[in-house]
Amino acid sequence: MRELRKLKVKSIIAYSLLILLFLTANLAVKNVDAENNSMEAAPSSEANIHLNRFVSVERKISFLSGGYVMINDTFSLLIENMSDLIVGVPRNYSSHIIYYAAYDSGGSLPVKLMMEEGGFQWFKVDFMKPSSLGNEAYNFTITYVFSGLIESVGKSRFHAVFPLYPSLREDASSCNVIVAFPTGVSPSEINYPSNVFLKENSSLLRNSTSPLAAYANASSWITFTSLTFKLLKFSDIMREIAVDCWGKITVNEIYEMSTINVDKITLNLPADATYISVYDAYGIYQKSQVQVKYGNNSVIVEISLNEKLKNSGRARISLTYNLPFWTYITKYGWQHYMLNINLTKPDEWIIQRITVMVVLPEGASFLPNAQQSKLSIEKIGVFQEKASINYYNVTRFESLGMLNVRYQYSPFWAAFKPTLLFGVLIGLGGLAFTLLKSSGKGEVAAPAHIPPEKLKEFIEAFEERGNILLEIESLEQQSRRGKISRRQYKLMRKTLEERLASIQSKLSSLKGEIESAGSRYADMVRRLEMASAEIEVVKRNIADVELRYRRGEISSEARRKLLEEYEDRRKKAENIIEETLLRFKEEII
Repeated sequence: MRELRKLKVKSIIAYSLLILLFLTANLAVKNVDAENNSMEAAPSSEANIHLNRFVSVERKISFLSGGYVMINDTFSLLIENMSDLIVGVPRNYSSHIIYYAAYDSGGSLPVKLMMEEGGFQWFKVDFMKPSSLGNEAYNFTITYVFSGLIESVGKSRFHAVFPLYPSLREDASSCNVIVAFPTGVSPSEINYPSNVFLKENSSLLRNSTSPLAAYANASSWITFTSLTFKLLKFSDIMREIAVDCWGKITVNEIYEMSTINVDKITLNLPADATYISVYDAYGIYQKSQVQVKYGNNSVIVEISLNEKLKNSGRARISLTYNLPFWTYITKYGWQHYMLNINLTKPDEWIIQRITVMVVLPEGASFLPNAQQSKLSIEKIGVFQEKASINYYNVTRFESLGMLNVRYQYSPFWAAFKPTLLFGVLIGLGGLAFTLLKSSGKGEVAAPAHIPPEKLKEFIEAFEERGNILLEIESLEQQSRRGKISRRQYKLMRKTLEERLASIQSKLSSLKGEIESAGSRYADMVRRLEMASAEIEVVKRNIADVELRYRRGEISSEARRKLLEEYEDRRKKAENIIEETLLRFKEEII
């Protein structure tokens, strides 16, 4: 019996252990299932969003007229409670960006320029309506326009460099890149790291990468030939709108350009522009060189450049024209006026800076309005004011719109100046008569006469000096970029310096003859010398800024501001030179 009881106890204990083991195993399986179910039920977790947000990226690279590179990046995302996204470009391209914008199917998206970090320039794109789209992809596009990435490397031959991939802070599942060439462009050399950049047809290149790693920083370059592709940079457009007291609006415009392979330019003027004259440093353009077409909203002017400008690589064109007073000016009240003018610009090109100035008649003063808060107003005489406004990096994608300027002007001022002038002349005449009478005789010193040939010789020598200096500057740039060997650089530099020394000697001789003709001529020569010296100082300052930027001593924003300041000084000096040479040319006619 005792043995039987022991056997029963052992059986109960074993049976209990089996039940306990079964229950423990079943509980463990349920816990594992619960964990798995928990993971599957959380697709919005940070890890999952991070790995799966970028479905794909499409990059299209295009070459615009004038020599600009446009990049469109279209992102396809899975959004889960996202309100913004950060994208970027490599730092070495950031200083070349002149335009950027983002948009989706609903329109424009806010883009904020962020600090450079980790070798990249970052942009923060804010989504207007962040929401969860489930399995649907959300698409938006960011557009960049770059300047200075295409250069001429020979006759009808060009070299373009560009960032190959978008720079992201996380991986993307795939990236497709398309390079589209304009009509008449044939790629001859292609450089791409993995050598899978395939030629699909004569105007399209395609590449696919999967996945696209975060912080991509790859560049590619292409050399191509074209007889029609143009490099044209409008570095500055100045438009001065002068309103006089007799109901006349006169507009003076100066277009400053760098040109390669350009023989014609097309400009837009405000509607109803009349008496259009075009000229450059070499004289007034003939009617055969200027084609004018009148449209509904603007006047289109097509200008065939002078041969000397075509070959110089730089051009400065000036235009003058009149506008009908009561078409652009509205009078309200007794002495209040409003100037309304559409700020036209060249449609096809990109302009680094446009300066618009409004000069009022003497006695008029500007009145405040919403737009006028952006104007810079200054005195240019005792009773005269001028307002100016600047626009930077203006692309063909944007319109300048209307300029609205309110001012106050009393009609009595139109008669005041002639009356005052007449009184002053009578007073001076009486004083001169008294002095002549008291001295018994009057003598007037005749100014010295300068043969027109001498003035023409001086002008040509001065312009040749400027061209040689430009050639030396271009030669230095080619040497820095490795386009020519050091030996070629030294030989060519020596030749140019010999020509420069010869011209300098000739100018010194002619300068003495011109200065001896009187103080007016001496002052004109002095203005030329001071402006030339200013340009050389600015060149050295620009070189110093670029050196400091390469060393990392200044940021790209500080570099941009300094370069703009020095370019302003350079333009003012060049304007003085052009105006003075034109005055000398008027003496020859």
